[in-house]
Amino acid sequence: MTEQRREQAVEVLKNILHVLHEKRYEDLPSCVDEMKWNDPEEIRECVQGTLEINGLDTFDEYGVPCNFHPQYAYHHEATFYEYRDGSGFAVDYELTSGGELAGLCLQLKFLYQDGTLKRIFENIDPR
Repeated sequence: MTEQRREQAVEVLKNILHVLHEKRYEDLPSCVDEMKWNDPEEIRECVQGTLEINGLDTFDEYGVPCNFHPQYAYHHEATFYEYRDGSGFAVDYELTSGGELAGLCLQLKFLYQDGTLKRIFENIDPR
């Protein structure tokens, strides 16, 4: 994976995290080319429900410093997984709120297609 592709993926991640931070869940599809989880009401229920159950206000934007210990459990970076067949890569990002882990993992997929990068929102997975 090139540095340019990594930077493109991080930009998509930043856009999604901004939408989540603003609680504009209906705008998530505008951040990607395809949504695997495309029921806006289900997304809202899962994401907002997780925030409420854990007494959290909102998700952090990309780059907000973490303030939990031990920090070795979280490097505050996206984890990239290149596909062995060279078709693209996946990205996992542990969501935080107030610098604390929020119990959800944002999962994205990026596929190489005709010189472009297809951006796919896979899931927000409870941890």
